[in-house]
Amino acid sequence: MTAPLTSNPGLGGRRAWLVFGLGVAAYGTAVLGRTSLGVAGLTAVEHFNSRASIIATFVVLQLLVYTAMQIPAGVLLDRFGSRTMVTIGLATMGVGQFVMALADSVPVAIVGRMILGAGDAFVFSSVIRLLPSWFPPRRVPIITQLVGLSGQAGQIVSALPFAWLLASRGWRVAFVSISVVALAGAAGTWAVLRDRPPG
Repeated sequence: MTAPLTSNPGLGGRRAWLVFGLGVAAYGTAVLGRTSLGVAGLTAVEHFNSRASIIATFVVLQLLVYTAMQIPAGVLLDRFGSRTMVTIGLATMGVGQFVMALADSVPVAIVGRMILGAGDAFVFSSVIRLLPSWFPPRRVPIITQLVGLSGQAGQIVSALPFAWLLASRGWRVAFVSISVVALAGAAGTWAVLRDRPPG
């Protein structure tokens, strides 16, 4: 006799919580990348020898790209699945942060932030898409809230360790470090994350 679908041992089990942890880490990394320039605002003014109003356009353009990419991100998510899209999103954000690390002019930095915004658009929706496949339906709403809340730890990382690194080691080291975190997250996602439990 075939076991009912609801008896899947992977649903809500230890592997599901591993997926949850990877999802939180991915979203937290996205939040870290998204908020890093807010922490580095004054340093950016000095680094690019520019006005604060010009630096503020970085955030606006990043948000515009993020918003514009929502529909394409949804279409690609339906086609390729969460594992692929989280990996691409984090890798793209890592590239954007690397461009920021090397940028010595405002136009190059704007390109870096736009790349970052494009990658950011893939992450949260892809993580949320995983949850119904790994957790019982009654638990999905609260798990979704936990992902959103826990992922905000990325703001704490940008406000404390990243800010310290920026002040003590400088612009390039700080942004290269975030780039490495995002790229490592992409590699870890590809290696470990799965769209659904086996079977």
